[in-house]
Amino acid sequence: MTLRFAALSLAALGVALASAAPAAADSPRPLRELRCDLMETTPQGRMSAIEAPDLHVLQQTAVAGRFRPEIPEGTAGIMCGRSSILPAAHDDEVIILGVPLFIAETGSGGRLGVLEIDQGRYRFRMLEGRLSADEQTAMDGRLDEFQRRLAPPRS
Repeated sequence: MTLRFAALSLAALGVALASAAPAAADSPRPLRELRCDLMETTPQGRMSAIEAPDLHVLQQTAVAGRFRPEIPEGTAGIMCGRSSILPAAHDDEVIILGVPLFIAETGSGGRLGVLEIDQGRYRFRMLEGRLSADEQTAMDGRLDEFQRRLAPPRS
């Protein structure tokens, strides 16, 4: 599975997301999610997107209770197009399902990142583009928040 191919296979999603009008640079944009797709690995080891019109990670993880979407066996990840590259408050619920969450930012010129767990620690890797210093600070705080929820309570 190549992540570069995954990014390329999402060209249609990227075109739709890039056409979304960015907000003014000095005003914070409300977090919006345009769409989410399931990612599968083809027999050739490449990733491709499968439309999932009922999958709304931002909305579905924000409600009380566990995030339990219908995800077919063999799903390699979830890809969401959003107004911000930064993971939302409950995106760690995707990772608990055992799949990474790819986030493509709208109107960003192609920023793409992935939220995943590596050796018991949450991490976010940029696959295309970079985070600003302020974004990195916010990312570090969000990953710490996810990690605290993952850690078993101390007795």
